[in-house]
Amino acid sequence: MTTLPSAALSNYIDSPFGVLHLEGIHIGRFRIDRAVIQGREAALNLQEHILAALDETGRKNTLKRGTRYPEPLPMGTPARPLAKEIDDHLDDMRRRQLDPKTVLATERTLKLLLLTCGNISACRVDYAHIKELWKLLRWAPRNLVSDPLLKDLTFNEAIALGKKQDVAPLAAATEERHRRFLVAFFNHLVNGQAITTSPMKAFRKPKKDHTIDPDKAIRLFEDSDLQAIFDPATFIPWAKKPQHWWAPMLGLYTGARVNEVCQLKLTDIIEERGIWCIAFQKTIDKDLAADPKKKRRSRQSMKGSGCMRIIPIAKPLLDAGFLEFVEDMKATGHPRLFPLLSAGVNRATGETNARYSQQFVVDFGRYLKGLGFEKGIGFHAFRHTIATELDVNDVPEKEIALITGHSTDPRDRVQVLRSHYLHKRPQVTRSKQISALELYQPSVELPRYQRGQFAKWLADSSRFYP
Repeated sequence: MTTLPSAALSNYIDSPFGVLHLEGIHIGRFRIDRAVIQGREAALNLQEHILAALDETGRKNTLKRGTRYPEPLPMGTPARPLAKEIDDHLDDMRRRQLDPKTVLATERTLKLLLLTCGNISACRVDYAHIKELWKLLRWAPRNLVSDPLLKDLTFNEAIALGKKQDVAPLAAATEERHRRFLVAFFNHLVNGQAITTSPMKAFRKPKKDHTIDPDKAIRLFEDSDLQAIFDPATFIPWAKKPQHWWAPMLGLYTGARVNEVCQLKLTDIIEERGIWCIAFQKTIDKDLAADPKKKRRSRQSMKGSGCMRIIPIAKPLLDAGFLEFVEDMKATGHPRLFPLLSAGVNRATGETNARYSQQFVVDFGRYLKGLGFEKGIGFHAFRHTIATELDVNDVPEKEIALITGHSTDPRDRVQVLRSHYLHKRPQVTRSKQISALELYQPSVELPRYQRGQFAKWLADSSRFYP
């Protein structure tokens, strides 16, 4: 057997790239008569083939313990191909029932990693590969991963096309999201003993930029904005559907996230000691729970366990006829408050996307645009508005968090307080919330709901989504 040229390859990989010629490589039944290598990736690819041949030759010894990786993992031991490790990581994310949107976004990032590195062994991904990936992320053409016409582009071709299109630099938040996905992927491999150390250790979280853009729209509704939104001359003609009528009102007086509002069920409207409340929570959908093939048991989704909360229904909502609307919805026999909204289905997995808010966000955005609101202003501004107004009225942050479901600095123990103490005496929590909400009096009058107002839309149950 010809001596293995590992030193030659290693020196070549770490040196300025020329052309390397190798001849007469024999490893067991594996044979390379002549190889011409040009470039770092070609050298790494040949090294992978050589290490795979060595691994195959010594398989009986390396797999005695029945692990999927050779034992132990000394320097240079090959892990499985990168594409296989990516597939396993995504499968594990689905097993953990992470948000399908998070899984899809992670998949996009890791596909770009694969394009950068090629399908080398996962343990061969190093600092230099990640540096090249940042370059690809900077210049990646729009829809590089999803567009069938772009899927066969090479690394260099993709960058050249992006430069030709003069794509804008990544937003800081987008770049940080890519970094988090990569950190999670390589930590998964480290924990599974597939690699000895993560190449992402050298790439720490960037310093937060506190620079203010004076031209950026402020995500806050002033009194005049609220009056424009709920002006009967424009609001009533637009709000023909139940979700159009009630979701903005609920956003105004609860500060809830848009999906928290759009996914509400009738069982989330509860009465506690004579006080009508809304429970922002995640409950089982019986049809999903009864199907063993379904990984999710609920079409509802919450940002985290700390977001689960029960808040009193503000008096202006009660005066506007909200409970009468709830009675009308109960008469339909459907379990949800807004059955005309769909949670959506992931085309790849068939699982629910758990995003009832998707169509409403589009509809409400168009409504605001028609009123002349700047780009970037949407439903979430209700959340900023109530939190800011309560803060102006000297409501403590902890009590604001009881309404909005915000988490604050862990050092102030808000989550511990809410999780371990406040739920034991809900009447105390409700009293604090009611006192806080009484200080929130936006200068707007809500239109009054009339029984049977949405009969036209609710008459045909075939329009309803589960």
